[in-house]
Amino acid sequence: MKPLRELRKSYFFQITFIIIIILALVISSLAFSADRVTVSRAEELAKEQFDYAIDDSIENVESQLGKLYEDLVYLGAYVGNEPWIEERIRTGYLNQRTSFTSIFYYDVNQDSFKWYSERQVASSVLKRDPKFTEVLTASGKELYMSDPVMISGDMGTFLYVPVIEENRPIGIFGGSISVLNSDLYRRSLESANDDMILYLLDEQGEVLTTSFNLVTDAERRISREVIDEALNRSERTILSTDEDTVMFEPDARVSGWSMLAKHQNDSVYETVYDTRWQYLMIALVTFFLSILVGLLLSRTLTNPLVELVNQIKQQQSLGTISLERTGSKEVETLLDTYNDYAQRMETSRREQLSQQQLILHQEKLASLGQLAAGIAHEIRNPLTPVHITLQMVREGQGSSDMVDVAIKELERANDLISTMLTLAKPDQAGKNEDWINMLDFAKRLEFLMDAECYKRPTKWELLVPNDMPPFYASFDMLVQIIYNLFKNAVDAVESKGAEGSVVVTVLFTEQEYRFLIEDNGIGMSEEQLKTVGSAFNTTKESGNGLGIYMIQEYLKSVNGAMEIDSVINKGTAILIKIPRRQPS
Repeated sequence: MKPLRELRKSYFFQITFIIIIILALVISSLAFSADRVTVSRAEELAKEQFDYAIDDSIENVESQLGKLYEDLVYLGAYVGNEPWIEERIRTGYLNQRTSFTSIFYYDVNQDSFKWYSERQVASSVLKRDPKFTEVLTASGKELYMSDPVMISGDMGTFLYVPVIEENRPIGIFGGSISVLNSDLYRRSLESANDDMILYLLDEQGEVLTTSFNLVTDAERRISREVIDEALNRSERTILSTDEDTVMFEPDARVSGWSMLAKHQNDSVYETVYDTRWQYLMIALVTFFLSILVGLLLSRTLTNPLVELVNQIKQQQSLGTISLERTGSKEVETLLDTYNDYAQRMETSRREQLSQQQLILHQEKLASLGQLAAGIAHEIRNPLTPVHITLQMVREGQGSSDMVDVAIKELERANDLISTMLTLAKPDQAGKNEDWINMLDFAKRLEFLMDAECYKRPTKWELLVPNDMPPFYASFDMLVQIIYNLFKNAVDAVESKGAEGSVVVTVLFTEQEYRFLIEDNGIGMSEEQLKTVGSAFNTTKESGNGLGIYMIQEYLKSVNGAMEIDSVINKGTAILIKIPRRQPS
């Protein structure tokens, strides 16, 4: 018993598999934890870069705007000293890159504009600007900026600074900044790296400018959906899309302005992807190493077993197997078990062989008897019309035609033996085939059907077309098939007496001949239909079950088919299909 217990503990394949699973779980756990840490670190780094870029850009914008604001406030301090203001503006303020593209002064009391530049816009345009109206009600020195306005073919934004006297505005100094050329827009946005793009948005969310990155226009675009979602946020927020990570700052320290920074996900999570790839390679290497170790371990432990199996395969008899070495305890146990089992199997085999020989002999005798009964049954069919013909001749009702038919039936009985041999040898099935005149076939069939129903109350009918083309087949076999099925149908309606009827219909198409035999007899159940055509299977007391079996064998040899439809106590319909063909 001890060797058997040791054998049951030798589960090296299961152990190897469990080791692989444990390693996979450990690596997966470590990889998941490291992945979360890497993702978190990548997101923190991205947030730090966003914060740095946005804060630095806001400071730049604020610094640039502060300088421009101071310039306008400085001009306001010299209201009334027009020569000095004009000289100051002419010598340094009108510069589209660092300062203004146009400057004006609006006198509140006189409701008039004075322009100090060639670039001008209509006064009505400025008065319609809501920011311009806010300046008129300002109580202190505040900076106001308009929405972008087209000024002499250049898009610009006006800065308004009120001129206050006795705590009320007496005028407005304003200057336009070029959106396309001013440093305020072009170089104030500082990206943390080349993959980050910053956007300066106005109050309506329109992009005023972007950072000075060397990227394509397609990479610079940002969808309106992202902007609209960002504008709904009231504090600095990070948003994510399928392709980009975005940080939105709603307060760019200019009334109505906001700032947005966009970074591609591939760049944000580049370290994450690298780490995942490294862990995947580690997992694959560990997996293959585990398999290799398992195979080496399995090979070491299974060598004795493989040797035992090879010895068993090479053994020509069921005698005892002898190995060159004893091997492990497992091998010794298997060897003893096999020798004991082989001896018991040899004894059982000899007893079983003796029983099988006896059963085989009995089956041969039974099959021979059934075959003899089948042959007798098939020969009896053509003898029936011969018997009736002789009886009618004795009664004085015979004729030479009937005698001729009787002779032909005797010849057919002789041919049936050859036919049965042909069915046993399918390659001989076509030797008795020839072109059949279907009218002659119908006459022969009608005579046989009339002879079968002689002195029976059964009503029968043979329906054939007036004009049928010749058919290439075995005349005797075709007669035998239809006659057998007709005889079975007559037997099926016998219990109904005069109400029993059988109809045989001959049809043809371009592809095949069809023979339909219908009766209103006792019918068959589903279980009986499943066994129809099996050799020696019959429901008749005097039958042998070879009739339909032989029909099916012949139909197979000519690629024909038989279809059966039957209902208990309602009747049966059998359709025979035989393809029309040419002699081979």
